[in-house]
Amino acid sequence: MIVADASPLIHLSRIGRLELLGKIYGTILIPNGVYDEVVVEAEGRPGASEVETGIDKGWVKTARVSVPKVFRSEGASGADGEVIALAEKRHAPLLTNDRAVAAIAKTHGVRVIWLTRALIDADEKEIVMPDEAKEILRELVRAGLRVRSEVLAEVFHLLEQRARKSTEAMSVLAGKRPRFKRAISRET
Repeated sequence: MIVADASPLIHLSRIGRLELLGKIYGTILIPNGVYDEVVVEAEGRPGASEVETGIDKGWVKTARVSVPKVFRSEGASGADGEVIALAEKRHAPLLTNDRAVAAIAKTHGVRVIWLTRALIDADEKEIVMPDEAKEILRELVRAGLRVRSEVLAEVFHLLEQRARKSTEAMSVLAGKRPRFKRAISRET
């Protein structure tokens, strides 16, 4: 289970991949404020029908939660405060791409997962292969997801490493020995 903020839901919906979250984390829990933001206030936009479909299929669930005064005093009101409060209350990680929300959540002991991390999780759980995870990330960036270049490079590097390990493992299973380049030193 994971608590999700609006942004990851909207971005994944833009590229037709919202169901990926359900496959990775099982239940996606959203507070009523996020539901209102994505479905009610944004009817007809990316995320609205996709979240409704997830609710109908049972892998997206809504929850009512109140925002503690301390969150409001720290700048997390409305849906932002609700996602932090819900994640804290359920002892669940919070999926967000909002730095301010992430910073406040972390100060309250909530584990934060960025959408880029969710793609690595999808690869580690073998829901997608590394090349597919990289393509999903490219599509997300083309669809408007902001990712710092150094984060993008690190995610691609991690996925490349996993792809190499996967290829080596497949070679071993097929009875082939992986080829390693060796430096040969000559004595003179």
